[in-house]
Amino acid sequence: MTTIDQSAQEGVRTFEQPDGYLTHYRVWGAETAPDLVVMLHGGMSHSGWQAPLGTRLAELGAGVAFLAVDLRGSGLNAVRGHIPAGDLAVEDVARLLDSIRAARPGTRIHLAGWCFGAQVATVVAARLAERSVLASLLMVCPGFFFNERYNDVLDRSIDAALDVVEVLDLGVEPSRPFIKIPLRPGDFTDDAHWLAAIDADRLKLGHVTVGTVDAWEEIAVASEKDYARIGRLPVRAVFGRRDKLVDNARVRAFLEAHPDLEVHELDTGHAVQFEEPDALTRLIAAFVTGVAAGPTP
Repeated sequence: MTTIDQSAQEGVRTFEQPDGYLTHYRVWGAETAPDLVVMLHGGMSHSGWQAPLGTRLAELGAGVAFLAVDLRGSGLNAVRGHIPAGDLAVEDVARLLDSIRAARPGTRIHLAGWCFGAQVATVVAARLAERSVLASLLMVCPGFFFNERYNDVLDRSIDAALDVVEVLDLGVEPSRPFIKIPLRPGDFTDDAHWLAAIDADRLKLGHVTVGTVDAWEEIAVASEKDYARIGRLPVRAVFGRRDKLVDNARVRAFLEAHPDLEVHELDTGHAVQFEEPDALTRLIAAFVTGVAAGPTP
């Protein structure tokens, strides 16, 4: 049955941040695996959306473990729909990676991001560049630039919500989500089973706070600058040929500034992990083992 993993039990762990906030994450594969892929999700989704990759990587037996993180305000984490500041969300991930590195000495950590998660991952990678924490940066449908349709719909949705609050002189608590995320299941995939699964997902975000919108913008702006600051970290990117959200051509042109970039394209929509999990799993495994083997002489 096609479902989105919403379990709070099996494979779920927590990491306590300095402010007491518990970051939830899901783990697949052996603790002793020499390589670990750490995946960050997109804006309205959560770590459960990455389960198709985690289960298949574990089954593949390629020595690659998989960990999917719930970003602050998402998934199983508290105060859903609210991020007080973009830098806080970035630091959450950086601290978690430090903890993983300490717990798994010798493991090569490959940071990955799907959609907006790729932008978060880029900022984190730049922040950790001088410390050699990461072995590579993986991006799936990276959301550096969205197409005109979605940009227009997003701007209108935010403006409409803010106008209502201003006109009615409403006092909205900073942590109360009221700005609707203008995304439909059909923006991610055309597969009927996954459309139903997304629609039934109780952990996806429907509304966010003003703080979250500001945090997303803060991270988006930083990612465009920080991409040039990730050093010589190998970058691997996968695009969905039928993506309805990302401006693939513009993002690819942007990414090509990096000297060690490898790009692949699959015949899917935005949710590559739903439509072609086997193909994406094989690509990720090949990326990781290729990085581990080093450059070909």
